[in-house]
Amino acid sequence: MAIVLGANFGYTVLAAAGITLQCFVAGLSVVGARKKYNVQYPDNGGGRYADKLSDEDWVAFNNVKRVSDNYSEQVGSVLTMLVLAGLFQPKLAAAFGASYMVGRFIYGKAYISKGPAARIYGAPIMGLSFLGMIVTAAYNAAMITVFA
Repeated sequence: MAIVLGANFGYTVLAAAGITLQCFVAGLSVVGARKKYNVQYPDNGGGRYADKLSDEDWVAFNNVKRVSDNYSEQVGSVLTMLVLAGLFQPKLAAAFGASYMVGRFIYGKAYISKGPAARIYGAPIMGLSFLGMIVTAAYNAAMITVFA
């Protein structure tokens, strides 16, 4: 069986590029926090440089770092499911990708400004978007294999 990518797959690629760019920007936020709080490499927020921070600054730095780390931990799975879903339903997959980015933005802003408990504002949007990608990919894969 050949896979033919239609023009609409471009929407999926745009969503993937947006997610990748957003993850990159989250990483740049850590670079900015390192400069602001003078936390040098290789300190990840628990080393010698971070030990010199006030409690408030330590929490602020680690909130920025955790948002970036969480994105890095999930981006591989998200992009994989986005592309797999996009092979079958590119516009739907792109919509899930866009909503994931919105959820991720809210998650990051809330976590950085209000702390870990505020993740709840963006996490459901991200989770449902990711679940949508998984279900779309799995359903369509089943339709061409198991139920073909």
